Amino acid sequence: MHLVFAVHTGKASLASACRRLMDAAEANGFSCSLLHEDGIPASEDKTAIVAVGGDGNFIRTSQIACRNQIPLFGVNCGRIGFLTEWTEESFPEALQMLKNDAYTIRERAMLAVSVNGEHLRDCFNDLLIYKHSFSGVMKISLEINGQTVGDLFGDGLIVATSTGATGYSLSAGGPIVADGLETMVVTPICAHTLHFRPMVCSMGSTVEVTMDGKGVLAADGDRFRAVSRNDCITITRSTQVTKLMTFRDRNLFRLISEKLN
Repeated sequence: MHLVFAVHTGKASLASACRRLMDAAEANGFSCSLLHEDGIPASEDKTAIVAVGGDGNFIRTSQIACRNQIPLFGVNCGRIGFLTEWTEESFPEALQMLKNDAYTIRERAMLAVSVNGEHLRDCFNDLLIYKHSFSGVMKISLEINGQTVGDLFGDGLIVATSTGATGYSLSAGGPIVADGLETMVVTPICAHTLHFRPMVCSMGSTVEVTMDGKGVLAADGDRFRAVSRNDCITITRSTQVTKLMTFRDRNLFRLISEKLN
C-alpha cells in the first residue's frame, strides 16, 4: 500500500512528526510520499491519504481526498483531534491493521453550495453564512424544501453535515448527531430571535438562504465568496462523497466527553 502524508510543512514540529511517521511506515513495508500541490503521485498499489496534524488539516485534506476519491485517515498532532483516529504513539497499530486489511471504508455525505444557481463548493464539514461587519445584526431569511421557516436576526447561520455537527455547530448550541445518521444541521449564530432554534433536516433537503445585506460564505473554514442582498444561497446534498478509513468502532459520546470537556 502507498501512503500519502498530508501535513502543514510550515510548522517544524509537525514536519518532524510526519517524518517519523513516514519512517515507521517505510520500515513496515509501505511506500510513502508527501502530498504536494501538484496532486497525488501515481501508484500501482492501493493508496490512502494520512492527514497529520489537527482537525483543521484533516478537513482541508478531505477536499483532496474527495477530488481523487482516495480514502483518508488521520494522525492527531494537534490540540483536539476529534476527527483523527490515531496518535503518533498508536500509529504502529494502524500500520499493522492496514497490512491485515483490518479497516472499513465509509462514505461521508457532503453538502453542495450554490449561489444564484451557480454551484461553487462542496463541503465535508460545514458551510458558514456570516454577516459582513463585526457590529450590528443581520436579517437572514430561511426556507427548507420550499417552506418558509422564518427570519433570523443574528450573526449568521451554520449548515453542517453529520460529520460537522460536532464542530462549530455544536459550539453554537447545535445538537449532537449520532453516528450512522445522514443529516443537515441548521444552527443559528447568536440569534436575537428567540423562537429560532437549531434544526435537523434530512440530507435530501434543499435549504435556501437570503440576507438583507452583505455577507460572507466559508466552506470547511475557507472563506470563498462574498454575498449581497437578495443573493440566493442554496444548500443541497452533494453528488460527491469523502471516503474515510475507520479501524475501530468509535463511541461518539465518549469522544465528546474526552475531547470537548
